[in-house]
Amino acid sequence: MVIERETLRAEKAAGCNNHEAWTTDGYIQNQDLLSGYIYRTIPAKENSCGPIAVFNLCRHRGQNLQFEDLLREMDGMHLLHMPGPTLMHVMRKCLTKYLPGWQEVHGRDAAAAQARESSMGIFRYHEGRIPHFVGYYREQENIFHFYNVCDGQENVMMPMSDFISGHLRGGSVKLIWWN
Repeated sequence: MVIERETLRAEKAAGCNNHEAWTTDGYIQNQDLLSGYIYRTIPAKENSCGPIAVFNLCRHRGQNLQFEDLLREMDGMHLLHMPGPTLMHVMRKCLTKYLPGWQEVHGRDAAAAQARESSMGIFRYHEGRIPHFVGYYREQENIFHFYNVCDGQENVMMPMSDFISGHLRGGSVKLIWWN
């Protein structure tokens, strides 16, 4: 499937002419290439992992959101208009609106156990030393599709155990998940 014309127009209007940021079927796979968008007063390549995770899961569930509109909406949910990451209360509020029925668990072991059983979810963890949101959804029995994980893993399918051992190495871990 080709990216919808509206998405391409929004990309061009935002100054993001690098189509490698997107998959051919319209998911966002590479945050580093989103310098044309602004989120929380700075280029989205710096801090848009939260909106990317929301956008991709909404897309997986058949919703046709415009990424630029989602950035604006999530930015407006923050109390202060200033640079920074997506805060958890904003993620919860946005997910309640677009993908209700989520549940949340804290801690590496609890998140890992629940992720293995879920149909889709969003991890909040540290990729290296940087707080990061990554969305995923189940493709097969034990294979999950991840986008925007890290350099070299922009669009990857793997067992949940591989993601857990390769990425949930330190710091706090939260999981928002759906069955």
